[in-house]
Amino acid sequence: MVDRKTWMQLLLDEASVEDLEAHRLSVPDDVDDAHAALRLRAQLDQRRQRSSELAALNDIAVRLTTVRDDRSLLQEVVDQARRLLGVDLAYIGSAYGNYFVIEVTSGALTPQLVGLRLARDQGLVGLVIRSSAPAWTHDYQNEPAFLHITGADSAARSENMRGLLGVPLRVGERVIGALFACKRQERDFTESEIALLSALAAHAAVAIENVRAIERLESLNAELSTRTAELEKTLQWDRTLTQVVLSGGGVQRLIREVATLSGKKVRFLNAQDVPDDEDAASVVQRCRAGSDTAASDTVIGHRVAAAGQFLGTLIAYGDDSETRLLLDRAAPALALSLAEERAASEAARRAQDAFLVDLLTHPASTPDDERRQLRLAGLTSEKSYCIAVVLGSTRAAIPTSAGTVVAEHGSRILVAVPARDSSAARSVFLSGTVGISEPARGSEALAKAYLEAQQTVDVLTTLGRVGDVSSARGLGIYRILLSHLAREHLDELSEEQLGPLMAEQNKRGVPLLDTLSVYLAHGRHHSATASSLGVHVNTLYQRLDAIDRLIGKDWRDPDKALDLQVLMRLRRSADLLGK
Repeated sequence: MVDRKTWMQLLLDEASVEDLEAHRLSVPDDVDDAHAALRLRAQLDQRRQRSSELAALNDIAVRLTTVRDDRSLLQEVVDQARRLLGVDLAYIGSAYGNYFVIEVTSGALTPQLVGLRLARDQGLVGLVIRSSAPAWTHDYQNEPAFLHITGADSAARSENMRGLLGVPLRVGERVIGALFACKRQERDFTESEIALLSALAAHAAVAIENVRAIERLESLNAELSTRTAELEKTLQWDRTLTQVVLSGGGVQRLIREVATLSGKKVRFLNAQDVPDDEDAASVVQRCRAGSDTAASDTVIGHRVAAAGQFLGTLIAYGDDSETRLLLDRAAPALALSLAEERAASEAARRAQDAFLVDLLTHPASTPDDERRQLRLAGLTSEKSYCIAVVLGSTRAAIPTSAGTVVAEHGSRILVAVPARDSSAARSVFLSGTVGISEPARGSEALAKAYLEAQQTVDVLTTLGRVGDVSSARGLGIYRILLSHLAREHLDELSEEQLGPLMAEQNKRGVPLLDTLSVYLAHGRHHSATASSLGVHVNTLYQRLDAIDRLIGKDWRDPDKALDLQVLMRLRRSADLLGK
């Protein structure tokens, strides 16, 4: 009884195993009590160890929740794993798709481990991640249970890895990484050690996921703040630029506003403009080719377009994200302002055209109306004007000087040129077929001048003189086509001189007039005439005989032949004119 109290007293005094062994030797007859005391001591020590480990885990769990940096958190986990298990080396890594990357180490001899990238089916890590369960080996370098790879084995030899334990970092059903504890001697790992490292890994996985979630959230918040700031700034830009457009500030004011907002030199180059520096030229060329934004070493440009039409390039000297964003917001406002200016210019041009056309086609009947009509058309009553009608040219191709007014009227271009003589007005026109009137003053005279110019260009077209510039006087003999009385006389003369031929031609369908005209045009050469008409020479002789019979042989006289040739040409021109 005394002995049992002694054993109990020793246990209460927390005697060590060594003290209990010494006491057993001093009382050799008390074998059963000695064994019981030693077993109890071992259980107490084990429970104390577990209590210590649990306390340490709780402490670690609390500490892990206070760490807000992912890298610092991983370092804390491996340091605690190394301390709790009393190992030489601990390291942790993350799973990224089909790969595992070692992130942080504690107790490493070399830097080879950090950043090592392993496939998820290789090494001990493959067993841990694939099975989502702990795995260990008492000698890693000689373990045949998994696939060895050169990179991992080289790092293992550098660290002299032997006993190695790995546990997964799990969040729900996902494995986000693995935690490893390593000894540099061969070693087996107990169930309690596996459970301890697994518990640490469980705490670490939650903490890591929380930290990463917080980092993602902070990143999203930061991005949201950035986007919000950008949105507020772009909204302010939009308000400013829109106000410029609505107030009719125009393109130049918009460009100045963009320069003020960006703090940079800003220019707008129209579609036809050629920049004077190489960097700007490169940017403009790419925008003209279809790129919305283009940049060089010193210049950034943004394409300005409306309804698919390239209007020009807005460029800024200096490239940064804010300037890019500003140009992107400014381009639509600039396109709108350009479209507005062009629409206004087009409307003004069309109105100006309408006023000139109205003046030339419906001249005023009173002096007051005449002055108003001249003023609206851009003309004055004090000047004389030559009116020109142009075919086959464009408005842009007609150079204008002070006082010249140009208008489009259907497919024709009307030009009022201040001049005292029609010959002076000829030099204005570089292309097209142009009929020019003599100088006129006042609305009624100008209307007659317009009719004269229109008739002149019609005659030029009918005669095939495309590209000619002529006044009525320059038409020579064909000026007769401009006179109504002369055309009536032409009809009478044609009936008198050629009537029998025309009647026979209408009756029999034989082109006698055409035959006579071609025969005279070819200098009375029979073979050339037959070839031109596409008939046999005998047929030509038969037609000439018919002509002799109908109008007499005197047409063969040179003077008479010339008169007939001119008469037929005038008649053909009149027919083409529809007169």
